[in-house]
Amino acid sequence: MNNRQRSSFGFFIDLKQVNELTIEDVQTVTCPTLIMHSKNDASVPLEHAYFAQDNIPSSEICILDSWGHLIWLGNSSDETDESIISFLKTNKIS
Repeated sequence: MNNRQRSSFGFFIDLKQVNELTIEDVQTVTCPTLIMHSKNDASVPLEHAYFAQDNIPSSEICILDSWGHLIWLGNSSDETDESIISFLKTNKIS
């Protein structure tokens, strides 16, 4: 398994932070933000992605048709990669 597929401590950090994050915290994000979510994710409700989009001023949402929460795996991984690359090119800092 490559490092891209390992959550390591990230999973535990997510569990801790999800209970501490406030709407005010989300609204302070000022950088361009790409919000990616699979419409087939059984772990995190799609409403979370839309909540983030509604509250992060410079955000863009990308709803994927990947097979689940791990959007970088499976047949749709190319779509995920293309969306990330496109977002980075569009928001390139000069």
